[in-house]
Amino acid sequence: MKVYESGQIRNIVLIGHGSAGKTTLAEALMYQTGAVGRMGRVDAGTTVSDTDTDEVQRQISVSTSLVPVQYHGVKINVLDTPGYADFVSEVVGALFVADAALVVVDAVNGVEVQTERYWRLAAERALPRLIVINKLDKEHASFDRTLDALRARFGNAVVALALPIGEQAGFTGYVDLVRMQAFRETDDTAAPQAVEIPVELRDRAAALREQLVEAAAEANDDLTLKYLDEGELTDEEIVTGLSDVIRAGRAFPVLVSAAGKNYGTIALLDLLTAAAPAPPQTGPVGALRGEADIELTANPAGPLVAYAFKTTADPFAGRITFLRVYSGTLASGSEAFNVTKDARERIGNLFVFVGKQQEAVESARAGDIVLVAKLHDTTTADTLSGADHIAIAPPAYPVPMLNFSIAPLNKGEEDKLAQGMHRFMEEDPTLRFEQDAETHQAIVAGMGELHLEVVRDRLKRKFNVETALGNPTLAYRETIRVPAEGHGRHKKQTGGAGQFGDVKIRVEPLERGAGFEFVDAVVGGVVPRQFIPSTEKGVRDALKRGPLAGYPLVDMRVTLYDGQYHPVDSKDVAFQSAGRLAIQDAMPKAQPVLLEPYVNVEITIPDEYIGDIIGGLSSKRGRVQGSEPAGPGTTSVRAQVPQAEMFQYSNELRALTQGRGSFTMSLSHYEEVPPHVADAVIAEAKKRREEEQR
Repeated sequence: MKVYESGQIRNIVLIGHGSAGKTTLAEALMYQTGAVGRMGRVDAGTTVSDTDTDEVQRQISVSTSLVPVQYHGVKINVLDTPGYADFVSEVVGALFVADAALVVVDAVNGVEVQTERYWRLAAERALPRLIVINKLDKEHASFDRTLDALRARFGNAVVALALPIGEQAGFTGYVDLVRMQAFRETDDTAAPQAVEIPVELRDRAAALREQLVEAAAEANDDLTLKYLDEGELTDEEIVTGLSDVIRAGRAFPVLVSAAGKNYGTIALLDLLTAAAPAPPQTGPVGALRGEADIELTANPAGPLVAYAFKTTADPFAGRITFLRVYSGTLASGSEAFNVTKDARERIGNLFVFVGKQQEAVESARAGDIVLVAKLHDTTTADTLSGADHIAIAPPAYPVPMLNFSIAPLNKGEEDKLAQGMHRFMEEDPTLRFEQDAETHQAIVAGMGELHLEVVRDRLKRKFNVETALGNPTLAYRETIRVPAEGHGRHKKQTGGAGQFGDVKIRVEPLERGAGFEFVDAVVGGVVPRQFIPSTEKGVRDALKRGPLAGYPLVDMRVTLYDGQYHPVDSKDVAFQSAGRLAIQDAMPKAQPVLLEPYVNVEITIPDEYIGDIIGGLSSKRGRVQGSEPAGPGTTSVRAQVPQAEMFQYSNELRALTQGRGSFTMSLSHYEEVPPHVADAVIAEAKKRREEEQR
């Protein structure tokens, strides 16, 4: 592929709810520009962007694809993102490097949950947003209903650039509201044919055009004054004014499409080249040189700065890294410095996929997006730089909301599991994997069940490891309610040197969260000084397994106040054993109880779901701590909830709020478990110990 200058590049991210037609639209753009000879279909698994086995089998996108198309001397880097909430990290990464967002809306289902969510993410990035109402050829499709819904959600800055001619099976073309010219679509890549505006659409077209002119007039004072004086603008003035307000994020233009038939594609390509900003038009990007804040512009002659926004493992090419060049020029066969990892990288051949064919790229100018294979150290969110060692701070990725235990079905494959998970974490910032030191379980955390199911399928396919997912074992604790005393004596005589140690202790409860305290109150040398640490070691060892369910004992003070020793037979090991026996003697008298972890939960939801959320938290033994506005029409609810009640909360919240809610969770403290819950936990622990002993 030829090398494009910065001003000839457009970086566009496709966002929207799942099944809105983003991948089909990307396919239509490639077909229209000659990148593919025929359009693939999602249901047949033949599209260019969805080539992963998981995508073909599920008929959905699970990762971002780069689809470069060339049109009238402009290279449009189209980033096709997943629409399902579980793969939000892919959307966050693509939004971070895009210069404009193309929001794809289903004309049948209207503005859906993830459309709203991704719109907010694009707004936080201050990205210009363009809208395509897609699937206008489908049964029950409605342009007017969808346009009204867009304005209700996103305001009157949503303005139509086109009006469809017909709908559903009768959708055959559109009215260009700038030129006030109707066009009939054909079933190939030929330009649509100019025709007269149907009589029944003329009044509607005139009204929509008036809104369009008003939006364009807001671009600058000269256009505003002319519009106020004359009530009209020329077509050229409308185009110029609209381009300015679109790039400034003050207007959101709407086009129409039936991507499966390649209808509306040329009008969309024209809009992207004319109104979407080129990298030099987007303003400076913040970066760091050491600890100093600097700003980067899309200058091909500037210092090299390239950001890795995605990595993926290819079965043939190995690791493939997606790079956005923010400054300078990145050349094939060059070297760069990974500022994030403090490592030097050899840059191999740069390339892109045009259709399904890999095409080499000699170099990438500032603003461009390219791929490179087999970087040694670079993973997602790393920055490659030249001698200036400039770094781009990565975006904030959502925190994983669903935790499962994960284990290989075949023993001895734990290392293969860990290897695979660490490889996947290099690709996906919303994936977590760790070994719980206390429960000895491997824990995987992700954005939802579908996310973790895809991870499990990839482990089997790429690393030949079959796994089982389950609820993690909770890290319960035990403590005591009342003071008590214990006596431990270890005496052993085997014919030679004996073993003798005798201690008396007092145990007392401490306030929650205080941990453990050991007090030496021995007087008169009844326990020699050298055996005090031995006794404490034995006590601490005994506290690792409480008397109820075998969980660690916490929040208590142990005071050593008396004992006996033998001048010959007393040894370190004897007093360790005596300390353990003393704890075992004291525990039944100290009224031991089970403690469970509580978590701090912060839930962000639309206002209409507050009652359902608070009621649901109460049913989980949760306590609401407060709430406050979190933005227009949304509220943040803070609560403390037993962790045992939160395992499936991401699914519950999604169902309660139609996918509009999100939450974060962190460990807060421990509290006593209610008796009926404690009985079940203790019984389960006993059962587990019996199984381990078999």
